[in-house]
Amino acid sequence: MIAFSLLDLIAFGAFLAFALSIFYLSRAGYDLPPNNPKALMEERKRLGAKPGRKLAVCAGDSITRGSVSADYVSMLAARLPDWDFANAGVNGELAYNLAERLGDIIALDPDAITILIGTNDVNATFGLPSALGYMAVKRLPERPSPLFFRENLLGIARTLKRETRARIALLSIPPIGEDAGHYAYLRTEDYAGIIRTIAADEGLAYLPLRERICSYLEALPPDGHKALEFRYFYRANLRAGRMQRYLGKSLDEISASNRFHMLVDGIHLNSHGAAIAAELAEGFLRA
Repeated sequence: MIAFSLLDLIAFGAFLAFALSIFYLSRAGYDLPPNNPKALMEERKRLGAKPGRKLAVCAGDSITRGSVSADYVSMLAARLPDWDFANAGVNGELAYNLAERLGDIIALDPDAITILIGTNDVNATFGLPSALGYMAVKRLPERPSPLFFRENLLGIARTLKRETRARIALLSIPPIGEDAGHYAYLRTEDYAGIIRTIAADEGLAYLPLRERICSYLEALPPDGHKALEFRYFYRANLRAGRMQRYLGKSLDEISASNRFHMLVDGIHLNSHGAAIAAELAEGFLRA
């Protein structure tokens, strides 16, 4: 008989809880937006491409999907009514997962592509239960790390450059939490640096979403109110989904209840953060 120590059981329990939370977050709002790449391709097959209109694809994770995060893609579409938009955001994804589904994006032959990916790559580095949870649910071939993220994002950039005629922009990921001294907040700067370097090396546009959000946060006067602590972020995300579905609360109301300025639950964007993403993407598309 195999004997398990109390520490073994605690570690397994932490892994299981984290894996289940990632699975839930991945499935929450998993129904893809009506303008996802496959749906848009089917529409084009039936009706043909709309003459005289340009197409932009916004690719990423839940922050782009816009079901548990404020929908910056819809904001962008309202700002640019002469463009068509495909929302290629999928909840819970890492850069590795996005790299696996580039075919749907390439098939659309877009004029422009924006990419906002990496928040889950960062989340997956916060301890062994987090890493194992993402590896199990997202079927990753190795433990997430900055190098793993860099390799996949670089592959995405080079594949899209080679296989499309699109102008491409990389957005830096928003901070995790709003505490400028916390290691989660600081680690997103490391990943933003990877994104910035790849954009420069590959000749892509770089849209400084993290920098804009951080500049705003760091300029705020102290108000004496402490935002939700990092250890509660995943629980807050699960709670936010329930508050949306059962209580009819908006993401901005949930954000305020957690005492955030730009984030909803420490990870996803409220309407203020999403507006910055939309503004940056708009500037890129109008350029």
